[in-house]
Amino acid sequence: MNYLKPPALIAIGLALLGFVSLSAAAEVQIRAQGPDRQPLAGLVLWLQPQNDTSSAATAPAIPAMPWVMDQVDMQFEPEVLVVPVNARVSFPNSDKMAHQVYSFSPAKRFSLGLYRGKHYPPVDFSKPGLVVLGCNIHDAMVGYIYVVESPYSGKSDEAGVVQLSGVPAGNYLVKAWSPRFKGEDAETLSSITVKANDVQVHTFAVSSSLRPVQPKLVHPKGLHY
Repeated sequence: MNYLKPPALIAIGLALLGFVSLSAAAEVQIRAQGPDRQPLAGLVLWLQPQNDTSSAATAPAIPAMPWVMDQVDMQFEPEVLVVPVNARVSFPNSDKMAHQVYSFSPAKRFSLGLYRGKHYPPVDFSKPGLVVLGCNIHDAMVGYIYVVESPYSGKSDEAGVVQLSGVPAGNYLVKAWSPRFKGEDAETLSSITVKANDVQVHTFAVSSSLRPVQPKLVHPKGLHY
């Protein structure tokens, strides 16, 4: 009769633990509203573990993704990008004219020389916080990268919805930020408790004062500077 050796038993045990951990993860949907109780699109939202005893503190490693902040029609695309700490973001220029991307934000200071196309390697974002982007050539170009210390983050769609999958059981603060906030600080919307194998739907309204929605600039075609 064949018996499994200890290493094989250990491997099976780890596989089972991995399966249990994965199957115990929860689905959390956040519906974001403005102070007027209307859906709030483009809201950066993340779940921040409240303490180290939460199983959320053992969250899986953040996968390497092709984080991209493009430049299209003299605008940053997307206008708002939410990334985890240590994300590497590429800055291609899809315009025919050259741009010079920079940021003076404390979370990340950098400057890319004048370029077209894909000229520079990805930029590392190792500190949490807001990074405001500009172009030294086109002052009207403004974009935002929000770096969060959580793999459970997203940006609300036109219906104000953020869907977060694979969230471990634990206690979390629901944090939010929007370029429409009149300040740069994030807002804590609430605290929630996530249970294993749970499906949760929460609706929260921000209390921060909001700037009016700014229309996208329309630029004349044929500019090549």
